[in-house]
Amino acid sequence: MPTALMAGFVTPPLGAPAASLGVIEGISDGLAGAGRFVGGALADDRRRRRTVAVGGYTTTAVLSALIGVTTSVVQAGDVARRGAAWAARGLRVPARNALLADVVPASAYVWAYGFEWTMDNLGAIVGPLLALGLVSLVSVRTAMLLSIVPGVLAAVAIVYAIRQAKLPRAGERRRLRFKVRPVLCGQLGRVLAGFTAFE
Repeated sequence: MPTALMAGFVTPPLGAPAASLGVIEGISDGLAGAGRFVGGALADDRRRRRTVAVGGYTTTAVLSALIGVTTSVVQAGDVARRGAAWAARGLRVPARNALLADVVPASAYVWAYGFEWTMDNLGAIVGPLLALGLVSLVSVRTAMLLSIVPGVLAAVAIVYAIRQAKLPRAGERRRLRFKVRPVLCGQLGRVLAGFTAFE
């Protein structure tokens, strides 16, 4: 919801030029990418991945909702809110994906990840529609603040799912390592090269 309301919040109410929205979004997307890179290394450890997933969802919800209390575009785009929210969002993705792999048999990976993407895209449609409905009832600021509710509910749902699932036992804590070379040298490296060319 805060993403859908961001343009209408930053430009007229805060009096910022449209270019500032591009700067905020660019910085946030860059931090989300960096968060995914670091999150991949964190998700290698079974103990960490649970904490990172729950913490990432909670942090994203809280920081995104707090955009509603800002009074200037500098605050709306600062790392403590939008940028940090998107970094947390990026950080949680590998942990969530690893948790999904833990609870689904390998034969159902395609269906499980397809279902997850479908629900993610559905949320990207429902979120803005819900935001529009809320703005017709309350102010943009209040709608942003209320967005904390579904975000925290997502974190609670993950905690519940982790407790109900029969996850593999977490062994020894693994050292934090970034394994880039094995990924690039394998078959995935060729696929990533193709994606990179078109990105």
